[in-house]
Amino acid sequence: MTTPSATVQIDPTRIISPVDRRLYSGFIEHLGRCIYGGLVPDESTPKELITSSGFRKDVLEVIRDELHVPVMRWPGGNYASSYRWKDGIGPRNLRPTRPELAWGGIESNHFGTDEFIRWCREANTEPYICLNMGTGTLEDALDWLEYCNGTRRTYWADQRRTNNGGRDEPYNVKYWALGNEMYGPWQIGQLSAAEYTAKAQQWAHALKIMDPSIVLISCGQCGYNVWDATILRGLVKQVDLHSIHGYTSFGDRDRTEDAEYERGVFGPEAAEKGIEITRSLIELARIEIGATESRPVKIAFDEWGAWDETIGTPENGLEQHYTLRDALGVASWLNVFVRNADIVKMANYAQAVNVIAPIITSPTGLFKQPIFHPLRLFAQFMGGALGQGSSSLQLHVQSPCYEGVTLPHWIGTVRREGGCKWIDASAVLSGSSGSPERSIRVALVNRHKTESFAVYLNFLGPKAPTEIDIHEMYHQDPVAKNSFEEPENVKVEKRSEAWNDGRIVLKKHSFVLVCIPYTL
Repeated sequence: MTTPSATVQIDPTRIISPVDRRLYSGFIEHLGRCIYGGLVPDESTPKELITSSGFRKDVLEVIRDELHVPVMRWPGGNYASSYRWKDGIGPRNLRPTRPELAWGGIESNHFGTDEFIRWCREANTEPYICLNMGTGTLEDALDWLEYCNGTRRTYWADQRRTNNGGRDEPYNVKYWALGNEMYGPWQIGQLSAAEYTAKAQQWAHALKIMDPSIVLISCGQCGYNVWDATILRGLVKQVDLHSIHGYTSFGDRDRTEDAEYERGVFGPEAAEKGIEITRSLIELARIEIGATESRPVKIAFDEWGAWDETIGTPENGLEQHYTLRDALGVASWLNVFVRNADIVKMANYAQAVNVIAPIITSPTGLFKQPIFHPLRLFAQFMGGALGQGSSSLQLHVQSPCYEGVTLPHWIGTVRREGGCKWIDASAVLSGSSGSPERSIRVALVNRHKTESFAVYLNFLGPKAPTEIDIHEMYHQDPVAKNSFEEPENVKVEKRSEAWNDGRIVLKKHSFVLVCIPYTL
């Protein structure tokens, strides 16, 4: 039987854009065991797993030292739309306990703004705060900004100094979102597009007066919606980034069809279409407003991931145990962001720990889910911590296509007429010109459930290397999972092999990241 083949054409001179480290950002929310039991230890957690500041040491180290998360979004998510930030400052024994409206829990407020900033400093990540545009007021938002960034002797800046041990320096929170998913009927304080635009214009104006240096992020939807068009038309003069959200494996479908594998691995194609349309909506808004008066707005894909809402439910705190199939979907998501690095400048995986997350904890330990592995490899090699100076490259991929059922259903028609390619790819050129450590990194996903592929990497320009490094994620079972009992059931194995004229065999349902020395 002949092994099917695909070809990836790579020209190191065809650069799309530098890859922003913020593509590998994260998100935490007061939901399930994300904060309490995730970032913050349980009562039964041993002292050796707790930092001097009271955080889970093992979780913090994985997020900081392995995932290298550059920006962390908080406090939500849906939670943000009824969050009273003033309840979460000051002595903990005086903080009120409140009913939590988004997910039906109870909020102790033991983890508030000061704890979030402290955790971010220890995790070496920048804080990103989502403002409450549901029950919150503009005055609340301005007070919060003053509390975090105020430098003068004003009331809320002085409250921060008091709560932060008398230290004078501000928190300097750079990223501020104008609400979360305000279009949704599930949201506390849902607004129409016109209502949101009018409100956000007022908030943006006032917040920029308070601190002109902040980065404001508008509340988009999925990128292919009238909501996004309306919001961009109204806010393109005031915001810096436009947020869109998306999840694979989420949504109504006929689950009796034998297509859940394909729905999961091809779902990121919808996100790429959303990015493509949002790019055009930004351009249209700038043309209508006047390019000189508008801002060169970019995209923040600040909630994304794999989430089957029938598995990760509010009743179980959205804890979902992921499979290799889900990890292949995550790898394709990351390929989408790298391919669109010129317009997508931030992407926040939802969420960091326990809640539809790559890390699962117990009171005494943790294990890494299969989706952890592509997140780590991209963060380390594809423009993240170990890929500084990396630029995304244009690729031409020739591959057989899948023409079956997708989620959403239009992926195989509107997005990809003729089907979706089995082999999904992105690449970066890493290192400065003339550096002996310069290399090309290629991320390849074989999305075929049962067929291995011979993939030929064809280079235009550079000398052929003699040896390459390959990081491979594979298991013979596409629904294999990790657990506390088998934490390495799905893992990454590294090997070196001869160049072999650029021929690499991609096993069925596998992901590889190839590091290739680059010399002219």
